Amino acid sequence: MLAVAAAATAGWLAVDAGPLADIAIFRDSAQAVLNGQSPYVLGPAPFVYPPAGLLLALLTALGPNLHVAAALWVALSLAALARTLWILTQTAWPTLEVPKLLRRVCWLFAAGCLLEPTLLTLALGQVGLLLLWLTVEGTRGQPQHARRVWLVGVAAAMKLTPGVLLLGFAAAGRWRSVLWGGVGLMGATTVAAVASPAAIRDYVSGAWRLPLDANTRLNVQNHSLPNLSALLGWPSWVGLSLAAIALIAGTAVAARLWRLGDELAGLSTVLVTGLLVSPVSWGHHWVATYPALVLLLREVKTRRVWCLALLSTAFVGGSTWLDFGGSKDDELLSSGEIWTPWPLLEHDWYLLWGVAFLIWATVLAVRGQLSRITESNDVADPKETGCQGTIHPSRRTV
Repeated sequence: MLAVAAAATAGWLAVDAGPLADIAIFRDSAQAVLNGQSPYVLGPAPFVYPPAGLLLALLTALGPNLHVAAALWVALSLAALARTLWILTQTAWPTLEVPKLLRRVCWLFAAGCLLEPTLLTLALGQVGLLLLWLTVEGTRGQPQHARRVWLVGVAAAMKLTPGVLLLGFAAAGRWRSVLWGGVGLMGATTVAAVASPAAIRDYVSGAWRLPLDANTRLNVQNHSLPNLSALLGWPSWVGLSLAAIALIAGTAVAARLWRLGDELAGLSTVLVTGLLVSPVSWGHHWVATYPALVLLLREVKTRRVWCLALLSTAFVGGSTWLDFGGSKDDELLSSGEIWTPWPLLEHDWYLLWGVAFLIWATVLAVRGQLSRITESNDVADPKETGCQGTIHPSRRTV
């Protein structure tokens, strides 16, 4: 009942009081495609996703008006969140009996509905929860079920950020997964080209720059390392260097965790890394941290202090709307407007939390490596077994 009440509350707030700005753009773009036009020339608010994103946008054409379409979109997003949490909970606690599993998913779903990234996603009519579901569904059962990664490729074709998962798979040597991810990416792009040749033409001709042009103003609600560097007035190469270091470190740590046999830890690490290095990471993008929150909940028994700290700050920050802590006049800043420590903590809390999580994951990976050196020979060597990251259940350290 609590899960149903939370979903109903979140859905009602989104449809009744939300601005629905993004779903309005999606709906206009879908109508343009159905009329044989390009969605990239719709005036001041054009479609800024790759052409494959139109495959989701077309769903918003359902319904006689925007509010009906928004209600359907919210219902679909909440269903995607429920399915995502079911998979994550099964991955975190694979031996849990179905009744206990269902109760845990319901509690997580109720909490997830009330966190800021979810509410922002629903209120704007964004695609984040659907992309998260594609990503989590596509990585379910890895590395044995590499074919499912085509869903990750579809998500990367719709929005480039999930493509960081394919980099992580490459770093881990999971080339079959990379191959199937490429199949999904090319397949979704091909379908989009058939649905709207005009969109493909305009995108290749220069519409790919629209996301960069639409985010030229520095905004404190863009929680990425390149944006933080620009806000502090540092040269652009500093922000790019920080992003490159985070990308290399994050994918390496994720690869290490996957080799240790912890699929959830690797997935969580690479998704948080993608948020940190992306040029644009708005608050609603941070639904991608939900696998990390499930991971922290799993680890809280053995690593109480750090996990409790990360979990409590995530819940408090996500449920008190820290992303909107400043006034509207404070959101847009000029380069070089350096904040004092408290406004930095208030406005860029998401980024600071992401960096803290990445450090924690790095410690896990290093400790896992050191622990395995001293373990007895009953720990299976991946090279000998032919299965990556196979560790005796009683010896798993991550």
